[in-house]
Formats: sequence, C-alpha cells, structure tokens
Amino acid sequence: MNSISNNLRETQLCYYQGVPAGKDINQVLNEFVESLRIDRGAAERTIEAYRRDLTQFMAWLSVEGLSWNSSSGADLQNFLNTLSKQGQKATSLARKTSTLRQFFKFCCLEKGMKENPSENLESPSQSKRLPKYLTIDQVQALLKSVDEGISYSGSEDEIAALRARDAAMVYLLYATGLRVSELVGLTLHRLDIQQGYVRVQGKGDKERIAPFAPIAGEKLSIYLDKYRHLLHPKDQSVFINHRGDEISRQSFWKTLKTFAMQAGMPSTLSPHVLRHSFATHLLQSGMNLRSLQMLLGHSDLSTTQIYTHIAPEHLKESHKKYHPRGGG
Repeated sequence: MNSISNNLRETQLCYYQGVPAGKDINQVLNEFVESLRIDRGAAERTIEAYRRDLTQFMAWLSVEGLSWNSSSGADLQNFLNTLSKQGQKATSLARKTSTLRQFFKFCCLEKGMKENPSENLESPSQSKRLPKYLTIDQVQALLKSVDEGISYSGSEDEIAALRARDAAMVYLLYATGLRVSELVGLTLHRLDIQQGYVRVQGKGDKERIAPFAPIAGEKLSIYLDKYRHLLHPKDQSVFINHRGDEISRQSFWKTLKTFAMQAGMPSTLSPHVLRHSFATHLLQSGMNLRSLQMLLGHSDLSTTQIYTHIAPEHLKESHKKYHPRGGG
C-alpha cells in the first residue's frame, strides 16, 4: 500500500463519522483492499487497479480542495466527467465507477458512513459481468471435501472441533447465501436451529430472516452441542478459532480455498462465489426475484436481477410451463 500512502499525505487527518480515532484514510483503504481480497476473492491485478483508481480520486479531491469524507455524488460525477474529457476510455471509466461504488459501499457497511455518495453515479454503458458460481455437481464435490475435513494439527478433540466448525460454516453459507462478514459475525442468540433460521444484521443495520435446510441445521447442532466448547469460546460468537476468538474472514477464506483444492476445483473459490451459487441455484429452481432479493438482503431489486442473465434456459422453461400462452 506504499503507493497509496505516498499519494495521500494531504488526507492523513481525514476521518468520517463511525470510524474510531486513529484510523486515517490509509488504514481504511488498507481494510477495503483486504475485504476485496477475502470477501470477493479478487485477483491481485484487480486489487492493484482499485488501488490506482482510489489514489487518483484522492489526488483529484486534493487539487479541487475537497475532502473525501464529505464528498457528494456531484463531486464523484465531476471526477468521472473530468477523466472523460481527458480522453479516458469508457471501459476505464466504468471500472473507476465500480471502484468508487465498492469503496463507499464498504464505508457504509463496515465503517458506519451514513450516506453513500456513489449511489446514483452514471457511467458509460457496459455489459455487466456475470457473477461466478458453482454448478450443482461442483457444490456436491465441495461438500464432500468438507465432510472429509482438513488435516489439522493438534489434539484429537481440537481437530474434531475445527472440522465440525468448518462443516457448519460451509453448509450454512451455501444454505443461506450470507455475506462472509454476516457469517463470521453470527452470535448464538441469532440462531434458531429448531425452527431452522438465522437472524442476520445486514447492510444499513437492516435485519432479515434467513432460513436454512435441515442438513445445515444438523451440522450446526453437531458443532454447537459437541464441539464448540472444546475451543474454549471467549464470547457469544458462533464460529471461533483455536484460540477461542471469533474466526476472521481471512481464516475462513483460506479454509474454503483448501476445501476447493481438495475437491479438485480452482483455489480461487471465495465465500462470495458460494453466495452467488446459492442465488443462482434458487433462481434455477423457480424462485421469484422478489423472494430472492429478500433472502440476499439486497435493498434494490436491480442488484438481484443480474442473476436472470445466468440461466436463461431455466427461465425460458419456467415461462413455457407456467405462462397461459407459453405452450406448456
């Protein structure tokens, strides 16, 4: 992150509401980049592009005498318009727009920023990149790998506890489509295994109910009833590490990569790919977009609509079967 540090001297003292004292813009940018790497499994090349985009944006703000933590949607649009006049390609502008959206979304979700200035940004028309997802067969191979477990070192009890925890996490993630931050942040009082649902504190502190299948409930019960106490938990976090602390996103990401490699799948598998797989498979099974939107915790239906481009054949079959004039 040296490139960011060297170019942001003018913003060393920038803070925004919700960020603890001592966390300057460089630290926030570091955490944002780390979330890209862990939550979304972003490639290093993509991460470097985001770094350059944000460095350029902060430099522009400095020249304009603006502060990023109080910048408006108009300021962000002016930045993009300036680049456009300088001859920036549409593909580059589209990526910079995405960078700004991702960054300010992160600030709202993770750092308590009250308003997102990037919500109404306009960018050159670009074909949306379809989210990566696993096939049903790939999911089955992954879950088989999870059931076999990782070769941890330690006592017999600790190894059994870690394997039970891993199984509960992966099964629950695929069963609910939670964001990885929502998964690792679960506390015991938000789980109702008997009724088969979890209460999730999502974006903007909005709470939603995420139901899960009995098999996920079984994995959770085994872990919570027989093994969690063996890891000596220090608080009410559901998923903990060998030290008894809440498991980190990075640790779970590495665990998921290990399962992927054991299953003969690309090691680029990320928690977000499982979230996309959850959404895709439900849509392929006939779930309507509004219901899927609620399960995913999307505030805007347009965000959910990206999945309609993934399996057009399934949607065509559903239309043919259920529409009065579909021919079914």
